Amino acid sequence: MKEDITFEIKMNELRMSISHMNNEGLAFIFVEGDSDILLFRKFFDLDNCKVERIPGGNPKVEDAVLELLEKNNLIIGIRDADFIHLSGVPYQKQNIFLTDFHDIEMVLVAENQIFNAILNEHTDISVQEYDATRNKMFALLEEISLLKWLSSKENLELMFTKAGFQDLIEFALKNNKNTINFENYFGRVLAESPNAKIKDINLIISKINSLKKENANNFQLCNGHDFTKTFAIFLREKGNKKSINNDSVIDLLRISYRFSDFKKTLLFAHTNEWANSMGCKIYK
Repeated sequence: MKEDITFEIKMNELRMSISHMNNEGLAFIFVEGDSDILLFRKFFDLDNCKVERIPGGNPKVEDAVLELLEKNNLIIGIRDADFIHLSGVPYQKQNIFLTDFHDIEMVLVAENQIFNAILNEHTDISVQEYDATRNKMFALLEEISLLKWLSSKENLELMFTKAGFQDLIEFALKNNKNTINFENYFGRVLAESPNAKIKDINLIISKINSLKKENANNFQLCNGHDFTKTFAIFLREKGNKKSINNDSVIDLLRISYRFSDFKKTLLFAHTNEWANSMGCKIYK
């Protein structure tokens, strides 16, 4: 995928593609990232639809669908739910469908058979410990996940993209107390957030503790890339994959994810229902 393709360039390309006579009757499915393209092209019937990556993330997927629906009604977008399911507010943007969990990576992680197979292949952990291992990773990331949710809920304008946390993680070998230095992490976030509305870490921690009481579903709360980065560190430190990284973990999850797994999701049910209502076939 070419990273230099802007939203405007992609939209011009799509306008021409949608209008081309060879594409008459085809459905167009817009997704966010390169990994989404690799995953969904396994499942969609590419003789009857085109799966396209929209640069710019969630808002641009929504913008592209809204604009191009005026030219063709066989267009849908698939976007990460992020914290939408936790908000309790119905999502009602036309022809936009949400992942069942926080993002597509968390949908993959939620598949026990896939997650367990990776642990079985690359660690000596007993089968009885598999669920606890995943839960420990969620616990390790809890404060970071809650901080991101808090920022989203209160529009705190905290910037997370460049604030890495991997070097702050410690997987304890004996006392089982896995930790992450949250104070250092929050400092990194602030360094990238000139317009941050709250800079007092004590106030942040107080608000995070309040959110914690809501007992949010881990698969809705945790960012998938945060989890896969943590999983990669775990496999390097406690498994036999010393060179594995975040991209490798995502590849393992995606390659193992089957159409039969996807067919269990609400995302499949809702998009397939849309296709049937429009008289088109989008899945293999």
